[in-house]
Amino acid sequence: MPPRPALLELGRRNFICLACRTALRKRPTTTTPWPPIRHSSHTATTAAPSGSKRRSPEEDAERLKALKALGLAKDEPHQMTVNYFQQTDSGELRRFESEDQFNQEFSDPGGELDAHLKALEDQIKNVRDLAKTIEDMGGKEEVDKLQEQLSRHSGNSADELPATTDELPLASLAIPIRGLNGNRQDRIHRLNNWLRRCVRVRDRNRILPKDVQGLWKSYSAARTILSDRWDTVPAPTWEVLWQVLSAEYAFSTTRMTHVYALARDMHNAGLTLRPEQQILALEAMFVDGWQKEAIENHRRHVSTLGTNPDTFLAFWQLGLQMYCRTGDLERARRIASTILQSPHEVDPRFIQPLIKLCAETPAAVQIGFNLYRDLRDSLGESMAIEDYDTIISYFLTTGNTEHALFIFVDMMKSGTVDLVGAQHYPPSIANPFFFGKWLKRLIGHGDLHGAYNVLSLQRSQGITPRAIQVNGLIGAWFRSGTAKHAKQAEEVAWAMINTRIQFVKMRKRNTSIPAVNLYQAGDGWPRANLETVSLLAENYKQRGLLDKMGPLWEAISATEIAPDSFVINQLLLSLIQAGRSEAVATTYEELFARFDLEPDSRTFMALWQGLPANRLARVPPRDLEAQAQQSRALFADMVKHASIFRTPDGMNIDGFLARTILHSFRKIQDRAGILLALRGLRRIFKYNPPDMVVFELLIETMDLENVVKRGEGIKIMGAQTSLQHYLSYKKADLLRSGKLQEGQEMSPELRAEETGNFLELQLQTAFDDMEETQALQLAIEAADAMGLRSQAAQDIEAEAQPTQDPEAKIDQDAKTRAAQDTETRTST
Repeated sequence: MPPRPALLELGRRNFICLACRTALRKRPTTTTPWPPIRHSSHTATTAAPSGSKRRSPEEDAERLKALKALGLAKDEPHQMTVNYFQQTDSGELRRFESEDQFNQEFSDPGGELDAHLKALEDQIKNVRDLAKTIEDMGGKEEVDKLQEQLSRHSGNSADELPATTDELPLASLAIPIRGLNGNRQDRIHRLNNWLRRCVRVRDRNRILPKDVQGLWKSYSAARTILSDRWDTVPAPTWEVLWQVLSAEYAFSTTRMTHVYALARDMHNAGLTLRPEQQILALEAMFVDGWQKEAIENHRRHVSTLGTNPDTFLAFWQLGLQMYCRTGDLERARRIASTILQSPHEVDPRFIQPLIKLCAETPAAVQIGFNLYRDLRDSLGESMAIEDYDTIISYFLTTGNTEHALFIFVDMMKSGTVDLVGAQHYPPSIANPFFFGKWLKRLIGHGDLHGAYNVLSLQRSQGITPRAIQVNGLIGAWFRSGTAKHAKQAEEVAWAMINTRIQFVKMRKRNTSIPAVNLYQAGDGWPRANLETVSLLAENYKQRGLLDKMGPLWEAISATEIAPDSFVINQLLLSLIQAGRSEAVATTYEELFARFDLEPDSRTFMALWQGLPANRLARVPPRDLEAQAQQSRALFADMVKHASIFRTPDGMNIDGFLARTILHSFRKIQDRAGILLALRGLRRIFKYNPPDMVVFELLIETMDLENVVKRGEGIKIMGAQTSLQHYLSYKKADLLRSGKLQEGQEMSPELRAEETGNFLELQLQTAFDDMEETQALQLAIEAADAMGLRSQAAQDIEAEAQPTQDPEAKIDQDAKTRAAQDTETRTST
């Protein structure tokens, strides 16, 4: 019985073993037409089994001749066929086309290895070609320089395969990986690569944050593996780790954590730390949170590190800092005495931590001040302003403001004035200008708490600060954005307002008494001024505290401070934020008339934002006429005060304000109003709308992004196409007239002007859809209401007689050409 087909047998197995594949490859190909049958699960033959008796060559020849005569013989010997299959996870069989495909699939899945090797071959070829070119141009020296640069940049990635090197120092850093496998071996291999990289960049003084982070990350990943085999880590490796991880870089914020972990590992590995390493390890232990253990270790090393001349100062200064941090004043003073009595030369500034501790200890404040005086005497003229600022901050933050004043006087007067023990301050000190310098310096450095303490000291000495100085602190408090500072700012500002009110009342009572001089009275705060109430008004507006604006305005009346437009603007904006926009117009008219003020750009911005068209989603049809009249009246007021928009460079109106004006008329469907507003903005305020505003007005929206989201972006494209077509026509017209040369583009000013002409033409076309007599009457009425009667009359007259006004004739011709272009596009 012949053997079963190979496919049936492969259905039970999803692989071909390596032994069978090797045997099939080594099997010699027979040249006989009747190969013997070999029963195998991988092969099958269609030849019949041979008999038990072996035929002679003569019999085989006769048999072959007979088969050929019968047409049963084959021209070529039968070749063995092997089919390769792969069974997927789902149980499906996939047949390979050839043995080469099978070998490719299992030796290099996806062809990644071939692609990588091909890329490497291309790189090597490119480098060789480049080297040959450079050698031809610059000689062998240039090639050597290129090779040096390549070797310098070869270590950019520490995870790459290690480059072979004959340098003994680099080779000696490698941690052996014998006895490791898999992920454990990869971690050690990665650490070795980072060690080599850090050595290279360290020798060139080019250590980067990624180098330190990469080395620490790879070392942390390998620590658990190395903990069982510390003896395999070479001594040079520990040295490199210490030098890189303990170095004090500006970017290394976790330096002490690295040092503490590394020192502990080196101790567990049986290494003896050098004295300077032991001191740094003690500091790292303390900083890392092990304060008690660090202090105990410091005490144990007194007889060794504390007596070694090379480590004496570093050891005892570290102890001083640790005891000062923990608040142990007695031991800190003993260590300071030890350092001062030693024969070693030391920087006197080492005493600053002890001065800070004394300032924080109520019973030792005078001791700290005496230590400062000793420090000043030791440093002499070498004591810098930064040293003074540091020590002053120690006393200010702890509430010892008077001692801080003594030190500030020493700094400002160079020691010529001594206030210690003085009953009264001399006039050169007891004046608001001297204290104002200190306040300005503290506020500039951000020490707001210290500045407030200085103000308190100044008031306690009967020295009334200047309002401008206190206003600076109030503004700094508000700008900080914290609730605590905002509360302090309000308390001080209202105290100043109360001082002002008391002064006004006293002035009214004494108006009948001649030759009476009024002096400051109360709790020492200066009288509020316009800046004070402006700061409060602005902050209340920003925080939406409309309920506090009412008392503030009552206080302004009581203080008899004449507000300016800025204060009133804050009130108007607060009304809008509180949803009381209907009161904006009346408040504006009342306050500006009462105080005889001129509005500014922000005033008109608040007025336009307060219109119902800009605060309601949709204006009811019954209110359109009334809203049109209100908008036109507001525009007329702007025309009346057009001079406030004039600058040395000409008229300058805020673009957002102009955009709000145009959209306000669009929302209430006032076609005459929007057309005349655009003309007024262009001719009076010299404003030409940008492309985005043009598209918004044509599409009738203020949110072009939302138009795109709704899938209506074709509207924007249509408006843009129309604008570009108009600009192209105007450019061609300028080229024909010779005002532009071939290849020259329109200037930004000319393009902005033509963009405004395009929008005005579009609005004029929409307005002309009405009957001509009705349009003329509506334009005259709108011009009267908007203060543009003369300008509108000129435009309308020019349109009625186009030959008298070249500009109107150009607009009419442009409209005609646009209509013709529209008909042409439609017919096309």
